[in-house]
Amino acid sequence: MKMNKIELTNNTQLLSNTNLRDFTKPRNNFNLNPNWVTGFIDGEGSFIIALIASTGPTKQKVSLRLSVTQKAHSQGVLHELKKFFCCGQVIPSSRDCMRFVVQSKEDIFTKIIPHFTNYPLQTSKALNFESLKKAALIVSKGGHLSSEGLNQIVALKIEMNKNRSFEEQYNHLYLNKDKVVLDPYWVLGFVDAESTFGCLITKSLKEENKLEKIVTRCRLSISQSTHDVFILQHIKKFFKAGYLSPKETEIDTLEKAKICKDSSFYYNSTPESFISFFDSHTLLTRKYLDFIDFKQFYLMKKEKYYLTEQGFAEMANLSLRMNSGRDNIAKSRKL
Repeated sequence: MKMNKIELTNNTQLLSNTNLRDFTKPRNNFNLNPNWVTGFIDGEGSFIIALIASTGPTKQKVSLRLSVTQKAHSQGVLHELKKFFCCGQVIPSSRDCMRFVVQSKEDIFTKIIPHFTNYPLQTSKALNFESLKKAALIVSKGGHLSSEGLNQIVALKIEMNKNRSFEEQYNHLYLNKDKVVLDPYWVLGFVDAESTFGCLITKSLKEENKLEKIVTRCRLSISQSTHDVFILQHIKKFFKAGYLSPKETEIDTLEKAKICKDSSFYYNSTPESFISFFDSHTLLTRKYLDFIDFKQFYLMKKEKYYLTEQGFAEMANLSLRMNSGRDNIAKSRKL
């Protein structure tokens, strides 16, 4: 349904009210959906085995951790994760970032492992969780106090995260690709973690006897390491729209994927296929504001607002204040 100017004006007023929401704070009386938690951690989480020098029998202490990082402007969800798991801490991570971390062995055994057993990870991060789970079993039986048990944990550690082979991660998703059924809240959490809502509007220089050319684009994009390309295929199926880059036929075997193994992208330039989803499933990070601006840009595009100088300027301002542009605006206000 097309919107008239009055409806758009009302939306503009509503949009300004969304800025009253403080994404650095947890919401009152709000509980995270467990599938959102898994989707978000599939995007932003890390499972870690660390070895720390100690005075014990093996001279090393085993630390098992879940770590989830987020920009400080959206740290409210980290506090909500702490509430969800009833454990952990929210601490500074690096410049402009905060981190939710759980490193109590008891909490790893009784809260973290049961959650991801009941609500499984969908990306290759599941392999790192399984390594952590195996290490936790050794620790729970006291095996880490012997050289043999510690060596088993070290072997698990050195094959995790960045050390895990491209082949193992690709094959994990390839072998399980027909078993995946994405829960809507998993998708919401993963989009909160990994996506970008992007808008573009440009105008060519006016030449003699030629009409001005205006180009607009509204696109949802998600990137992943190519070993996890199959999760992007499932997201494409979920929204029933979009395309992958590189093309699916260019990375449908391990040998092909190895050739372009840096990153793969899911692009969806059909807002009608996902706007209603995010209207009914509210994003929990500051990305929500980008979606609101994205939606308004799209509605203005449908109404051809860009054909007037004022409309073009309003749409250009919307596109510039999204994503990292929102940070630039925040910084300028502090100066």
